[in-house]
Amino acid sequence: YRLRILEVRVGRHPEFVAEFPAGAQVQLEDGTTGKVVPRGHVEGLLPWREIIKARVRGCTGTVVKGELYFPAGRKAAALKELSVGDYVEIDAFGITSKIESALCEASLFQLATSLGFAATRMPENVAKHVGTQNYFDFRLERAGAVYRVELKSLWGTDTTKARLIHTVSREGGGKNSSRTDRQVWSTSSCRFIDQDIFAVSLWLRTGRVTDFAFAVSAPDAQHQEWGLPRVPRHPGHVTQNPPISDPPAGRWTTDLNEVCQRVDRLRV
Repeated sequence: YRLRILEVRVGRHPEFVAEFPAGAQVQLEDGTTGKVVPRGHVEGLLPWREIIKARVRGCTGTVVKGELYFPAGRKAAALKELSVGDYVEIDAFGITSKIESALCEASLFQLATSLGFAATRMPENVAKHVGTQNYFDFRLERAGAVYRVELKSLWGTDTTKARLIHTVSREGGGKNSSRTDRQVWSTSSCRFIDQDIFAVSLWLRTGRVTDFAFAVSAPDAQHQEWGLPRVPRHPGHVTQNPPISDPPAGRWTTDLNEVCQRVDRLRV
């Protein structure tokens, strides 16, 4: 659903008033969240971009009222970009993330093959009698070198940071408990050993599914310039939300060839 903003009230707790779309057969409950996007995007003139986040606090007939929020360090600048006529987008059924994820995977596959890699999308689950479970998304091969790539996204709460998370899998029960190759994650952050490269989709920042930032999956203790920060209590795991500058620089690069060269150097 797209709610056209009719009024913006700027203050300590910014608020919005928006027009409920005609013909919509849903009542928005208090607490429903969405993203404010430019009017130009809805009109087909601009790429998708999140200006600020919105939370519904009341819905009466054709009017929706709510609050505008962002991390403290970004809210003031975001409010300056916000205008009456922009839209609150609410994905009531969660379809956006599924489509975005699939398109980003297809874009990464296309990028890799265009650079001469043989790219393989790894299966999500491998039956025990078939082979070893995989803990990365893509295998890229070129000139005898193999690179394991894990595709992640920016953090929706703060798109200046990546979201490098993994489902916790502790010792004990579970459907894979009898596998001899079963792995254990002591925290919800990704482990460094499970992939060679992190690929992070920048779609939430740029509105383009073809934009990525890449980093080697190595701790900063191994390489101060390229390595990623570790979880203090779990040094085998990467920090969940490492920052990615705009544009990506330093330990992050937009060049897939460059990050592969970094992996090669770390392997020597």
